[in-house]
Amino acid sequence: QAAASTPSLYSSGSCVPRLRCSCGSAAMSEGFRQRSGNPLLVRDSIGRAKPSTFVLPPEGHAYGLTAPPDVEGVREVVGHWAAHVPRRRPGPEMQDFKKMNKLAAKSGVTNAGDLKQWRVSNSLVLVHSGSTGSLPKVVPSDVIPSFAYGRRNRPSTPIKAVVGAVYAAEQEEFFNLRYQMLERERSTEPSNGRRVVKMTKAAMQRISHAREQRAALEEDLGPPELFKMSKFKKIPSRLNLNLPPLGRSASSPCL
Repeated sequence: QAAASTPSLYSSGSCVPRLRCSCGSAAMSEGFRQRSGNPLLVRDSIGRAKPSTFVLPPEGHAYGLTAPPDVEGVREVVGHWAAHVPRRRPGPEMQDFKKMNKLAAKSGVTNAGDLKQWRVSNSLVLVHSGSTGSLPKVVPSDVIPSFAYGRRNRPSTPIKAVVGAVYAAEQEEFFNLRYQMLERERSTEPSNGRRVVKMTKAAMQRISHAREQRAALEEDLGPPELFKMSKFKKIPSRLNLNLPPLGRSASSPCL
């Protein structure tokens, strides 16, 4: 009876002890604490991240907003070059917005909608103000709108051809034609097994120089000419060396 009157420390159908605090209420089990979803009650293990208290998607889920794919990718941007288009010059149909806004304010237009309706029925063409002095001189751009001033510069680099690999395609086509010509020449060679070696300019010069040296050695050219400066080759000698051995200036010996 005493055992029956003592409160049980075990929960019904479970071997996990239910501790009681000093006030008499049962303490919360560790498993229930981890499954409660209360961030204040969930505890983390040592060396591990604190478990989440929210219901999260599966592990392979990707967060964020899915953006629609861009029509123009990197390949289209890099492979094509958009040339610059200059802005169109103001023509005679251009409106004078300053005057139109002033007249609209005088007419009592106070918002953008009324201004739009007012511009439909009112039009003011922009008039360029002329000089107050003598008549302005006529410049080439007044007659030819596309006239450009300044010194002509070198042509711009063809970036479109560079980015589009136009030069690479031209070189590839050139080398393909060259290889085809070489293959055609090889196919038309005689079938005796001999190949014609194409000599370069430097090799032909060396061969001709060697032949000249060989021909000079085979010919009997006599003793080589003594060296003499070119400016003294055509000048005769000033000494008379055709006298007999004992001339006037020589004394005969006394025997």
